[in-house]
Amino acid sequence: MLVPFASLRSTIGSFIAALLVITPLSTATLAKGGKHQEHKRGDDKDQNGSNDGKPRRDDGKSKKEKEARKKKEPGPSGKQKQAEHNDRSGSNRGHKQKEARSKQDDRRDRKAPRTAHGDKDRGRRDHARVLERRPHRFIALPASPFTFAPTRFGFDQPSFAKPQRATRSTIPPANDLRRSRTREVVLAVPDDVSDGDTITLGTGLSLEVTVQKRLPLLGMKIVRLRVPEGRDVTQALTGVIERSATDERILEVQPNFIFETAQAATIGAMKFSVPQYATEAVRLGEAHRIALGRNVRVAVIDTGLDGSHPELSGVSIETFDAIGEGIPASEAHGTAVAGIVAARQQIRGMAPDARVLAVRAFAAGSGQRAEATTLSIINGIHWAIANGARVINMSFVGPKDALLQRAIEAGIAKGVIFVAAAGNGGPLAEHAYPAAYNGVIAVTAIDSNDQLYGMANRGDYIALAAPGVDILAPAPNSAYEMSSGTSLAAAHVSGIIALMLERRPSLSTEEARDILRRTARDPDQAAMANGLGAGIIDAARAVAEIK
Repeated sequence: MLVPFASLRSTIGSFIAALLVITPLSTATLAKGGKHQEHKRGDDKDQNGSNDGKPRRDDGKSKKEKEARKKKEPGPSGKQKQAEHNDRSGSNRGHKQKEARSKQDDRRDRKAPRTAHGDKDRGRRDHARVLERRPHRFIALPASPFTFAPTRFGFDQPSFAKPQRATRSTIPPANDLRRSRTREVVLAVPDDVSDGDTITLGTGLSLEVTVQKRLPLLGMKIVRLRVPEGRDVTQALTGVIERSATDERILEVQPNFIFETAQAATIGAMKFSVPQYATEAVRLGEAHRIALGRNVRVAVIDTGLDGSHPELSGVSIETFDAIGEGIPASEAHGTAVAGIVAARQQIRGMAPDARVLAVRAFAAGSGQRAEATTLSIINGIHWAIANGARVINMSFVGPKDALLQRAIEAGIAKGVIFVAAAGNGGPLAEHAYPAAYNGVIAVTAIDSNDQLYGMANRGDYIALAAPGVDILAPAPNSAYEMSSGTSLAAAHVSGIIALMLERRPSLSTEEARDILRRTARDPDQAAMANGLGAGIIDAARAVAEIK
């Protein structure tokens, strides 16, 4: 009986000891489990010798032996027991607060974006919560006036307009006929006419098709025909015109006209710069406090330019060779015009933050003067429009060209603003084209004293005047040139329109013309009658006019 009694007493003692340890713990905590429940299971294991909660089987040792073994094992002191009790009690008291915080964190975690490192990266989750609580700011951007997505070289977009047939093409005046490429006839057909059809058309006219250029954004295809040697050019042109009367595919017939850059006098290249009077004449400093032409695309239909010139360092420039013949070279005229628009160093460009689309349509001809043809100019305009040009600068002059007029009208219909030089033919010269076309802003030149340039054209087609006499501009090979001509005046106006477009991207040609005329500096009546148009451009007033 001694052994069973000792065993019973030992079991009762263990049960009482377990109650003394468990009693301080919260029953709610024990019911929930968690960390404190894990501690309970650990205590049960220590007391029972197993982790299944069942009393261990008696090993048959006497009570005295057990007590002797307990005395040998180091036990906690009274202070240690009290500290353990306090720790457990404090943990129990803060458990509910910790659970509440944990639930709140869980709700935030579900809202916050998950990070690449998962929930372990607590710092990033906290940062995400801060970002989530920040107010969002939405900026309403003005709608683009373009409805197509421009691509650099793929012109598969629908046409701008369906071109109409001309009433009747005619032989141009003898003076204009002399300003054309010898033995070349250019005609326009709808852009959906196949290459095979045009070749058949040329064969039927006894002419050779040398170039075919699809311009779907302008709604037409340009075809260049060559008149064989020994055949009279005028007779061949007359034959094509007569065919156009019955062939609905032929929209327009004309010679391949030649255009020249509108720059007259040039002082030799210099390796130094001098102050610009033009910036003060147009009050550019005040205008630049409002706008810099940021991201507005200005196309320069001109010669090749020197994009490595220090004045153009940092300027966004995209280039296109519309000629496609010979090796593109850097030439003075295109470099000067681009510099007036966007130079950033010693020369102060009108719109230094504009993006320049440099189109090489002109190249030095046999007389060493830069020339372009109808075909190269229209090809360049098409590329500029397809690449998002908002302003197209045309610092050149030539004869009245029906195909060029068609291209300009198609661009104006899509919100492109065309600026052209009035011409350097003198007071008795006829109207210069493309400046004299409806919808084009024609610009004449003045000097530092606000006097009209002596070689400038006159006429009611001139919209306004800008600096264009003794203008310092960049030249190839890091040089500078002092030049005069309405070409340079047009470039000033193109750059100022880029400032206006930054303020109002939807600005149309008519709106731009109206603002420029209303804000121009009014010269005296004698000066106005002398060919200054509405007056001298004022960049500060023009840009401030746009709210």
